[in-house]
Amino acid sequence: MEKNLHNANQAPRYKLDREVNHLREIRKRVNKRVCQVSPLRVRMMKLKVIFFPLLYIGLYFYTLHSWPDRLLYYSGYFLMGLFLVIIFLTVIHEVAHDNVFRKKNWNRLFLYFFDILGANSYIWKKRHQIMHHNYPNLKGWDTDIEQSDLFKIYPDKHHTKFHRVQHHLMFLLYPLYLFNWLLVRDFKDFFSEERIIRKTVKIPRMEFAKLFFFKFLYTFYMFFVPWYFYSIPFMAVFAGFLLLTFTASVFALAVLLPPHANLENEFPEIGANLEVPSTWIEHQLRTTSDISTHNWFIDFFMGNFNYHVAHHLFPNLNYIYMKEATEEIAGYAQEHHLQYKQFTFAHALKNHYRLVRANALNQSVLEETF
Repeated sequence: MEKNLHNANQAPRYKLDREVNHLREIRKRVNKRVCQVSPLRVRMMKLKVIFFPLLYIGLYFYTLHSWPDRLLYYSGYFLMGLFLVIIFLTVIHEVAHDNVFRKKNWNRLFLYFFDILGANSYIWKKRHQIMHHNYPNLKGWDTDIEQSDLFKIYPDKHHTKFHRVQHHLMFLLYPLYLFNWLLVRDFKDFFSEERIIRKTVKIPRMEFAKLFFFKFLYTFYMFFVPWYFYSIPFMAVFAGFLLLTFTASVFALAVLLPPHANLENEFPEIGANLEVPSTWIEHQLRTTSDISTHNWFIDFFMGNFNYHVAHHLFPNLNYIYMKEATEEIAGYAQEHHLQYKQFTFAHALKNHYRLVRANALNQSVLEETF
C-alpha cells in the first residue's frame, strides 16, 4: 500500500456536480419504477434469506453423516463452498446494507452468520461500506480491490519481479483467497496499525473478543466436531475443509472481481491534494460495470453483484429492485452521455485476466490487443 496516499485526517475528495445533479434525477426515475415491483419479490427475497443459511446448515450435517461414502462426503463440502458464496451474495451483503428487514437489529442478527462462516462481519462491513463504496478503484483506499501486495491490480502500482508472472500464478494463488481472508486478513485489519481501516475506524474492545470467539467456533465445528463426534479421520476432515475453501475462493473471486477489476474500467489517480478527477457519480460509472443482467440464473444467485452499477449508486436498495433501477440508469446515462458498461459473465472474466496480464507485462492497458 502506498504510504504517501494516507493521512488519518483526510480522504479523497470528488469534484462537485455543479451543472446537473445526476444522482437526484436518476433517483426520481428509480423511485417511480420500484414502486411498481410486485410484493411477491419481497417475500421471495426474505424466503431466500432464511432458507439459504438453513440449507447450508443442513448440508453441513448431511456431509458429516454421509461418511464413509467419500463421493457424497466430498460432494457435500463442494456444495457448501458454493452456497457459502451464494449466502454472502444474497444474504450477508444485503443485511450489511440494512436492505432486508426494516428493523436494523434483525439485519445485524443475520449478519452474525458471516462470523459463523469464518469471516469477521464487523471489520468487513467497515471495509466494504466506508472504503469500497466511497472510493472504488482508488489505489490505497479501496480495500475490497487492494487485497494483497502479491498482485498488481492498479496499473500505476510499483512493479515487482513477482508481478511479472502474476497472470500465470493467479491460477494457483486465487484459490487461496479465503484462506488469506480467514487466517490473515481479518487479524491484520484488527491489529496492524499500517492498515488503512485501522486509521479510519476505532474498533471497540468487544469486537476483539467477538473476533476470537467466532474464529474459535469456526475451527471447532469445521475440525473438532467431524473428528471427535463423527469419528471421521482428521486428514479427511482437513481435505473436506480444503475442498470447501478452494471452491468458495474461486467462485467468490469470479463474482467479486469482474465488476470492478477489469480492463475496461478505470483506475483514476488521486491528485496531490487528494482530489479525484471526476464527480462522485461519474467515478462510480467509470469504475463499475454490470454483468449479464439478462440471465435469470445469474440474477437469482448473484444478488445485486451483477447489477453492480445500480448497487453502487443506491447501496441501500435491495437487489430485488435492481433490474428496474438498472434500466433507468442505463437510459439516463445514454441521454446525458455518461458512461455505462455491461458485459457478459465470460467477457468480464476475460477482461479481468487481460487486466492482470497487462499489469504483469507492465504495459498500458490500452496496449492490450487480444
